[in-house]
Amino acid sequence: MSVQYVFRRGAVYWWRRRLPIQLRADCRSGIEVSLRTKSLHIARSIAAEVTRASEHLLHGMRQSMISADDARRILTKVAITHSANLDRVAATELAYGDSAPSGRTSDIVTGWAYRLFAAQGIDAAVGEIEQKEMLAAGLEAQMITLVAKTIVTFRDRGVMPPKRQRIVALMEEFNIPETRVNVQQAEQLYLRGMAAALLDAGRRWTGLRHDDDLLLQSGLLEEARRPIAQSVPVDVDTGSASPAPAVPNSIPVPVAERPETPPPSAVTTEEPITEEVALSEDADDLDSIIDIEDESYRSLLDIVTAAGEAKVALGEWDSKTLKQHIQLAKLFERFLGHDNPTRVGQKHLAQFRDVLLKFPKNYGKSPRDHIIPVSEIIARAEKLPKDQVGLTKATINRHMNNMANIAGMCEAYGYSWESYDGISKLRAKARGNSENGRPPFTTGDLQALFSLSIWTGATSDTNDGNSDDVIIHDARYWVPLIAAYHGARREEICGLQLDDITEFEGIWGLKFTPTDVRGLKTKASKRHVPLHTELIRLGFMDYVQLLRKTKHTLLFPELLAVAESTPMGDVFHDDWRKMKEAALPKAKEERKVFHSFRHWCNNEMKQAGVGSEIRKDILGHVNKDVNEGTYTEVAHLKLMQAALGKLPTPTSELKASAIRLRPEVISHVPRKTRKSTKRTPDQMQTADV
Repeated sequence: MSVQYVFRRGAVYWWRRRLPIQLRADCRSGIEVSLRTKSLHIARSIAAEVTRASEHLLHGMRQSMISADDARRILTKVAITHSANLDRVAATELAYGDSAPSGRTSDIVTGWAYRLFAAQGIDAAVGEIEQKEMLAAGLEAQMITLVAKTIVTFRDRGVMPPKRQRIVALMEEFNIPETRVNVQQAEQLYLRGMAAALLDAGRRWTGLRHDDDLLLQSGLLEEARRPIAQSVPVDVDTGSASPAPAVPNSIPVPVAERPETPPPSAVTTEEPITEEVALSEDADDLDSIIDIEDESYRSLLDIVTAAGEAKVALGEWDSKTLKQHIQLAKLFERFLGHDNPTRVGQKHLAQFRDVLLKFPKNYGKSPRDHIIPVSEIIARAEKLPKDQVGLTKATINRHMNNMANIAGMCEAYGYSWESYDGISKLRAKARGNSENGRPPFTTGDLQALFSLSIWTGATSDTNDGNSDDVIIHDARYWVPLIAAYHGARREEICGLQLDDITEFEGIWGLKFTPTDVRGLKTKASKRHVPLHTELIRLGFMDYVQLLRKTKHTLLFPELLAVAESTPMGDVFHDDWRKMKEAALPKAKEERKVFHSFRHWCNNEMKQAGVGSEIRKDILGHVNKDVNEGTYTEVAHLKLMQAALGKLPTPTSELKASAIRLRPEVISHVPRKTRKSTKRTPDQMQTADV
């Protein structure tokens, strides 16, 4: 019998409860508490008391939480006020000889310290999770150490928590009742605002002053709105000034109907009436510069997160798809310079697509890409060769598809965009008849590839220094073979688990289903494919059995990255690139990639007379034809096996060898963090000397 809010982590029972959305002021979705017992009976008793206490606590929180509008206003006020103070501090530091890099480092370190105090309270500390977050944000190990020291220093010197009277004064300014919960939340908002100002170090130390640009635009707008001075004509005969003529109306009045000139006593001394300067179509953007904006809207990122989480809960999306949309929403907000969904239209989408074409091709590889301004990304691209600039067609199309999803989410939540009907016209058109425009490998290409020492055991550096004739059976050995003989996608193969190698109807096969480490591209990607006889000949089943004996669950455990968010296929890509360059030096010029395995498999089956419906069942494609897809079932394994048997065998010259695993796989040693290629300040100083 299950116990409400109780779950087991390892052998110990925990209590967990989700917070209502309106109470998630610090972006936490729930509270977890260890019950510190392995006994279900004791856990049930403790959990009942904790649940009862939580009911009282949540009731009190609901009665006195700071509203979202007030929270936004507090954050804005603190961030802007402290940002102005930091500008003065920066000017003082430069005046007394401090360097910009030193000031920037100090701001970032202090900003992260405030951010952690806001999230964790007075007992804030830098743990493993915090280290990962800071590394993902681009901080180096030395800076992370400084953050930890700063936290200790602030706590020891009484800087934290901030003085209560300062928080109370901030609450009084916004007419917020002084309750215990409100004070705590206001303190968090205060620290978050301080952190935001500090972490916006680029505006002080790198010259990226977008506020100056906005001030200039605001000034030009005010200048345009200023009344035009009227010239006073002079009477030539008398030399005296005559009254200024009346400004004509927008619709001319016929001469016969013009009113008579009023008597002098009726002429007023007020300034002449002028026509109001008409604003451009972008007036809504200009209004935002002078703070004429409705603050009641829900941010674009908030909508995407809420709608995406709902789709995950309903089983429509997986976590990877949700993450892609959230990252894209963040990038789009950085591009727009605001987060108001009601101020977005088709023209912004077109401009966004054009900007993506100016991004470096390697955009997204560095964690900093997800936080730095768009202008910095484009500036980096301007220094690169042309062939390294511009996201690929596939990436552009994926972003445009996801932008259409985001626009639909905003509309569903009551924040319709001005227009977005033309998103489909911003997609890149496919070139040629091949999928994604990638040509297939030739059988000769695969013969050249499989002649590398990875499969033959010849002397080469690619085998990590192993002696002649020793073949290591790992992802490098098996992934290309599975790709060639089954036409599977890279991530589908790299994320296979040992339980996915199953026997059905007397035939061993690969079962492609969503796992804990990766999902699938489409619903049609979920399939069961027979294992090609060539893999069985080369000892694949012996490899699987040996991994099971070593208590592994993944087919390629060495591909499990340190960062949970890194796809296993991305880890394999580094080895694949070296293999491809060694065997097929013209592959890049010919635009052949890992996906070319898939095209080779499909093309060779087609040339051997295998029907399209069977090929689609093997490759995980959708059968759009009514007869093939609606009125027929998936092909039987024996039929698929016969189809795969018609493929050429570019590995026929390879000899089966005794299965050898990587030493780290045998000993369950996790993958090491990749060493940073950046030089430390000491290293740079030594190099300069």
